[in-house]
Amino acid sequence: MMMRIPQKSLAAVLVLLSCCCLTTTSAFLSPGPSTSNNMLKSSSSSSLLAFDVALAETIASAAALPAVFVGVGTYLLNNESDEEKDEALFGVEAETRNDREGEDIDTTEVDIYRDTLLRYAGYANEVGEAFAPIVAPIFVPASYAVAITYVFADTIDKTRKVLDNGPYEERKLTTCAAIEGLDALIWQLAASVALPGYTIHQVVLIAVAILTASGVYDNGAEPSGIISAIPTAIGLGTIPLIVKPLDELAEVGMEVTFRKISAPYLESCEI
Repeated sequence: MMMRIPQKSLAAVLVLLSCCCLTTTSAFLSPGPSTSNNMLKSSSSSSLLAFDVALAETIASAAALPAVFVGVGTYLLNNESDEEKDEALFGVEAETRNDREGEDIDTTEVDIYRDTLLRYAGYANEVGEAFAPIVAPIFVPASYAVAITYVFADTIDKTRKVLDNGPYEERKLTTCAAIEGLDALIWQLAASVALPGYTIHQVVLIAVAILTASGVYDNGAEPSGIISAIPTAIGLGTIPLIVKPLDELAEVGMEVTFRKISAPYLESCEI
């Protein structure tokens, strides 16, 4: 005959067994000192790896287009230098063209807006981008205003030269001057404002990201004078390195786009 256990006693035993199981499971799952340290190290290592990957992604995404711009421009510039060496070797004379009075115009004439130090006035916005981390926000738009003023000055200069000495028929001179002025405007906006402005902006962004990741630069705090100036110094130092490659990139870009479209019309109305 089976002995009956009171329901209250059975309930008490079940509760006791449950508590024992929970205690045992907790003790089994709870890490000891060494296990806890290993978990902390593993967690720290995983966080560091994720941090490095995030930084690498930031740098790669920021540097992608500038690297393409400068790389392609440098390649084109080197090709042009090789062609110039060949011309010098075989004694190719400077090209000339006739103006409306029939006099020769030397196309090797120095262009003060593109072949002298005045060219750097078009890079005022790059200076603004370089100083962006340490100056008032109004400084960057003001630097763009200076650069765009230079762009319009060059556009007016090119238009005026065509009106004065352009090799075009009198009746089509105004239209041709407008086309060449538009050519200068597009070229300058690309070579002086858009391409270098974006490139320097990204260079400074990369410098700030690296310094922030290393813990020596923090946008949330006020960094020391020397530390805060590092991105600016890097940005300023980059400007001379990108001037000629980006100019050449803009030049070739115009040759295969706008100039390819407008050239037939300009040639049709030449004297």
